[in-house]
Amino acid sequence: MNRRRALALLGGLGLSSCRKREVEVRHEGVFFGIPVHLDLRNLDDARAQKTADEVFAYARPFEAIFSLWDSESELSILNRDGVLKNPSAPLIALFEKAGELHQETEGLFDPTIRSYLEWVKGEYAAGRTPNAAEAERRRKLVDFSVVEFSAKEVRLPAGFSLDLNALVQGYVTDRVAEFLADKCDSVLVNFGEFRVVGARAWEVEVEQETILISRALAVSSGAGERLSAAGAANHLMNPDTGESPEPQKIVAVEADEAWLADGLATVVSVGGKVPDAYHGVKLHRF
Repeated sequence: MNRRRALALLGGLGLSSCRKREVEVRHEGVFFGIPVHLDLRNLDDARAQKTADEVFAYARPFEAIFSLWDSESELSILNRDGVLKNPSAPLIALFEKAGELHQETEGLFDPTIRSYLEWVKGEYAAGRTPNAAEAERRRKLVDFSVVEFSAKEVRLPAGFSLDLNALVQGYVTDRVAEFLADKCDSVLVNFGEFRVVGARAWEVEVEQETILISRALAVSSGAGERLSAAGAANHLMNPDTGESPEPQKIVAVEADEAWLADGLATVVSVGGKVPDAYHGVKLHRF
């Protein structure tokens, strides 16, 4: 989750300086093991606290679906058993979004890179350089297009495993924003990615520069978590080559929805580009 280290919220409102400063209240918590927060405008303390409590209660069940730290989450069961009966609607919804990105990026976005990544991590942890022949064999276990999913069942081919970390925080951010849409006039949601609720813009600081956003924003460090002190390997890997790209500058992606910004930030970080199908996406490099 080190990509989050680049993010910090400013106190500015993105409004004309002649307008009276409004009251902002921040409520913080932890979700998927990372700090998250809500910034709310023009709510008294009691109303803001009640709203925040409702949001965290609403969001908590998503951890039981997507968390890889919870051995009994739906995703953990799927990776362990290779099959999951009666998957939840959120899991299927995110699989559909993953499938869309996989297709639009010609396979560059691929959640099934997890099996290969875990093997590479294990090799470096044991003090070994990954064997080229074995690496080629294991890359054949990376292809989201062969994952079978429906409302009745999800099934992985033998040897496959996946994670949805490149989408799930954006997806939950979107769900929280929708939950708040009829409850508050102006909120900045940060559940791993940012999304604005209401018509008013918010300022977010990335690498000591300010971005004024009125929709969703996701940020990637461009380098990833290093797997070897001596090599360039990190957790950002190209599914076709199994190699990590050269470290890039910080990448920030604005889009209408946080799940899309989240996924595209990963795509750009592994050396890809924003597909033409996604209109209105804005890319920042720092």
